[in-house]
Amino acid sequence: MTTSAIALYDQWVAQQPLIFILWNILFYLTIRSIWRLYFHPLSKFPGPTIAAVSDIWYAYHSLTGRWPWVMEDVLKNYGDIVRIAPNELVFVTPQALTDIYGSHNKNMELFPKTQINNHGNDEHGGIIWEWDPVRHREVAKKLSPAFSGRALKAKEPTLHKYIDLFVERMKSLGSTPRGVSLPTWVNWLCVDISADMAYNREMNALKDMKEPPYLSLLKGFSKALTVIQVSWRFPFLAPLKYIFLLFTAMRPHSHIRDHSRYQLEQRIRRKGAVEHLDFFEQIVPENHEPPKDRKEMRHLEQVAGQLLAAGFEPPSLWLYFTLYYLAVEPSVRQILIKEIRSSFQNYGEITISTAASLPYLTACLKESLRMMPNLPSGLPVVSPGAMVDGTFIPKGVVCQSSSFSLARSPRNFHEPLHFRPERWLPEDHPLYDQRFESDRRKEFHPFSQGPRICTGREIAWWQSRVFIAKVLWTFDLELVDGQQVDVDKDLRG
Repeated sequence: MTTSAIALYDQWVAQQPLIFILWNILFYLTIRSIWRLYFHPLSKFPGPTIAAVSDIWYAYHSLTGRWPWVMEDVLKNYGDIVRIAPNELVFVTPQALTDIYGSHNKNMELFPKTQINNHGNDEHGGIIWEWDPVRHREVAKKLSPAFSGRALKAKEPTLHKYIDLFVERMKSLGSTPRGVSLPTWVNWLCVDISADMAYNREMNALKDMKEPPYLSLLKGFSKALTVIQVSWRFPFLAPLKYIFLLFTAMRPHSHIRDHSRYQLEQRIRRKGAVEHLDFFEQIVPENHEPPKDRKEMRHLEQVAGQLLAAGFEPPSLWLYFTLYYLAVEPSVRQILIKEIRSSFQNYGEITISTAASLPYLTACLKESLRMMPNLPSGLPVVSPGAMVDGTFIPKGVVCQSSSFSLARSPRNFHEPLHFRPERWLPEDHPLYDQRFESDRRKEFHPFSQGPRICTGREIAWWQSRVFIAKVLWTFDLELVDGQQVDVDKDLRG
């Protein structure tokens, strides 16, 4: 045997372990794919083939920022229950959503949240992310007095404070030919309101007319959270998420986090001595001192941060979409302006109670809620082994909803892709239209339902009504010349 032949033989022998490993991996993936496609408990449910055998399909569409529209497409193509991952289903019928999110035992949900936002561990998840039904109920019970009618009414001056400042800023900036960036200013308004109401923290975005560092961190975290959640579907690739976090807006901001913790510690020490009662007051330790236990302090940080985030992102989307649709629907805008300006003799008459008496204003806000993709994901929960709209879903299967698809389906709403506030008007209203009498309005739950229903929905309604009323009482709203916006094509989550 020649020297070259010996060298080739040695190289071939050296490659055998690698070839053996690769063949075994290929064999394993093939067997797993066959099992998932034909023998898995979810094999009878339709959906994209790649989604049945791998999480790659789910991960890709999660990262594109177009999740609500993707779910709308697959539900149109495959039916009311679609397999979107090897062990995950998405549902769209009103009864399915009621079975999943409305079912409970002693006010504890039967379909608990997945642990994905807790990073798979058992540490407290605050309030929104808390997966344990018992712990969620305990925190929700502590917070509930902060969302009573009396407690919310006391927060009205805070709403007016920031909305009035927004209006004043628009008087000086909004009349120029260039207009203003609506998403930017609505974000600033909502983060100011939310931080103050959550734990008496002043962000001063509107006052300083610039984005607070914490808001930049918050928006970056929303994107990073999607990456983190996706990474948990691929354990071997999970470490790669740190590369993403390193080279994006989520680069270490230790000084911002330290400042936020300092703000929270100061708030805890001010128990009972704040400018106005906030949502956080109910869970401040009785001794007015930050907990020394790391887990307990982390829990309070989670609650404070989640209260702030919940009061910022959904309301800012709601206000933006409402103004957007009013801008692109001149006839609707003129009707609403007429209602508002004929109902008040002056700006100061607009309050949470007087704004609530305007039926067309409420109808416009309900319609923008119906049209907007208010959830970047479908609120995934875990089946306990239960019936969902007549179909048994095995224990351990992850279930999620698509309220966006439900609201845009012609089975549920007439002219579903068009902004039609008339569908929400009472029958005795002059603008009531019988074309919409078959709409399934009572089965639309934009604030979810059951034990996990949004506790801040009432303050969100007050904020939205007062904001739209004051803005349209003061201004004539229109798009900047040449501005072309199509949210169905351009929006990214």
